[in-house]
Amino acid sequence: MGFVSIAETQKALLRARDSLGCSLGSLRHNDSARAGDLTILRKGAPGRIRMNVATPAQDRGMILGMSLLAGHRRRIREGAKRSERIFDRNSVYIREFDVDYAAEAEGVFDFLLIELPADSALRLKPTADSVDHGLGALVQGMLGWLSAPHLHAPLMGQEFGARLMEHLAAAHALLRPPRPRARLSPVQLARAKAMLMSDDVERLHLDDVAAALDMPRNTFFRSFRETAGMSPYQWLLGQRLDHARLLLRQSKMSLVDVALACGFADQSHFTRMFQRAHGASPGRWRRGLA
Repeated sequence: MGFVSIAETQKALLRARDSLGCSLGSLRHNDSARAGDLTILRKGAPGRIRMNVATPAQDRGMILGMSLLAGHRRRIREGAKRSERIFDRNSVYIREFDVDYAAEAEGVFDFLLIELPADSALRLKPTADSVDHGLGALVQGMLGWLSAPHLHAPLMGQEFGARLMEHLAAAHALLRPPRPRARLSPVQLARAKAMLMSDDVERLHLDDVAAALDMPRNTFFRSFRETAGMSPYQWLLGQRLDHARLLLRQSKMSLVDVALACGFADQSHFTRMFQRAHGASPGRWRRGLA
C-alpha cells in the first residue's frame, strides 16, 4: 500500500464535494440531521474564502438557505438567470432543485439550510432576496442540537421539524389558508401524556403519538401546545425535572442515578437541563436545601 502525503489528502478533500456542491475540504461546519420530514444542514467555512458551488437540476424538492452571518457575497446562475447578492444576517433564499444552479461564493460563509422533500405538501414561494429574523431566532436555538443530534432525545428533533414547518407555512408558503385553532380533548391529552411518559419514550416519535390520536404530526404538535400551553418535549422535560427535584430532596441517590431514573441520557445531559431551568446545578441546588 503506497504512502499518501498530507498535502495529497488535503487536495483530495478540496476536490471532494457534498450533495450541494460545496468543497468538503473547505468546510468548518458540516452538520446535518433529520427533523421530521425536513433535512437540516449547516455549512460554514472559516475566513474570507472563495468557493464555487454547483448542483445540477434534479427531482429533489426545495431548499431554503439562511445566512447566519453578514458579509457573504454570491454571483449566482440559476438556469438562464444571473444575479449577484450580498447577504445580511438572517438573509434567506428559497429555490427549487429542478434547475441547474451555480454560484461563486466570497467572504464569510455560514449557512443554515432546510431541505423539503419533493413530496412535501408544503410548497414555498421561491425568493432570492428576503430577510427572516423570526426564522433566525428559531434557528439559533437549534444549533447545539444540530451539531450533535445523537446527544439529544429524538423528540427534540421532531419538535424542531414541527416548529420549522409551522413557521415556513406562515411566512413563506405559496398559499396560506386560514387555520382554525385546535385543542385536544381531555381523553386525547391524557393518552398523549401517557405515551410521552412511557418506558419506550426514547424510541418514541411525534408520528407515533399523532397516529394514536388519528391526526397528522403537525396538527398534533399545534393541538398539544394549544391545550397544554407548551410543546410535547417541553412538557416531558418539565415532568422529568419535577421528578428529579423530588429525588434530590427526598433521597440520597447519586446525581448519576437521579439522572438515569428520570430519563436523562446521562449526568451531563441532566445537569445542562437542570441548570438551564433553575439557574443552578443539581448538586448546588441540593446543597441549598440543607
